[in-house]
Amino acid sequence: MAYDSRQIANHFIRLARADSRTLSIMQLLKLVYMAHGWHLAALGEPLIPDYAYAWDHGPVIPNVYFSFRPYGVQMKQEFDLAVEPDIASASQGVIRHAYNQYGWMSAKQMSMLTHIAGGPWDRTRKKYGKRARISNDWIREHWLDKMERAQASETV
Repeated sequence: MAYDSRQIANHFIRLARADSRTLSIMQLLKLVYMAHGWHLAALGEPLIPDYAYAWDHGPVIPNVYFSFRPYGVQMKQEFDLAVEPDIASASQGVIRHAYNQYGWMSAKQMSMLTHIAGGPWDRTRKKYGKRARISNDWIREHWLDKMERAQASETV
């Protein structure tokens, strides 16, 4: 099941708040994107129905950006959704994994990770130009590779 991308963003805001932290809009955008990538790789289906786009500072989910940007740069407030269905435990695990892996990073560090040569953002910009839609297939391939490399290093 795919979830409203703003619900996933709200979930990250809650996780950060539980750690007495605040996320910037850029961190929030990157975390939703990274969780979506891990979800595609680990569970084989999208976490969100929205597409990511190759904006200047990395992948952006416009629905998250335009919904949260009016709140400022630091995300202290959740987006008011009329209904937030429960997130399945497998999806919650992926979200938690993304937060644990990347939530401590600065916005600049996260942005640099998403700009990696040959990654989905880079491939999209080179092939289709600025602000083009990033293929979920490319996102999935990228995160599958990351997952396989992480698993291989655990077995060594």
